[in-house]
Amino acid sequence: MTDPSLIIPFYQVFNGKKWEKFNSEKVASLAYARIQGKAALIAHFQNSSLMNEDKRCRPILFNTDGPNAGDQVPFPVGVNVRNKPGRVRNNTQEDNLQGSLPNLGNCQPSSIEDSISKESD
Repeated sequence: MTDPSLIIPFYQVFNGKKWEKFNSEKVASLAYARIQGKAALIAHFQNSSLMNEDKRCRPILFNTDGPNAGDQVPFPVGVNVRNKPGRVRNNTQEDNLQGSLPNLGNCQPSSIEDSISKESD
């Protein structure tokens, strides 16, 4: 969902609702994001220390239009990735282009498209 006209209906359906199908007490809470737009989110994360984390924990991108809508696309890793204190990072070509969907293990998913959809673009 990237059409701005769908923000209010999406909010009305999901905000404040419990996740009944998952036997959980959690309640959805939607709010505007501090960073707005796909390009701004990519720019923010591509040089983030988050890119030093396991690939399963990094942000992911998806095609939003056309016949490949919903397919994952490589996330562009920046050339100036910040390190967390005490960590050293050497980017490799493989790191610069993420390919397959991650096995999330203990990571929380961080999808750029999810952020845009949930926090409105």
